[in-house]
Amino acid sequence: MEDVFKVMDKDGDGRLSHDDLKSYMNCAGFAATDDDIKAMIRLGGEDENDGVSSPSFSNSLLIATSSSKSKLRNSL
Repeated sequence: MEDVFKVMDKDGDGRLSHDDLKSYMNCAGFAATDDDIKAMIRLGGEDENDGVSSPSFSNSLLIATSSSKSKLRNSL
């Protein structure tokens, strides 16, 4: 997970800024809006002006994955 974070952290400051996330999402083929990016940062428990740290980013992915699995289970 740390390697993915480093690839996304374009300026190498140890935080994923709004621009870092938006750039990566676009390169990965995901059409993320500014509101989507802000939500991703907030999901990590961070301030959208400061970006998201690696541990917070990992936690947000775990939360998102768990939420998606729950929604899938509930729809079956």
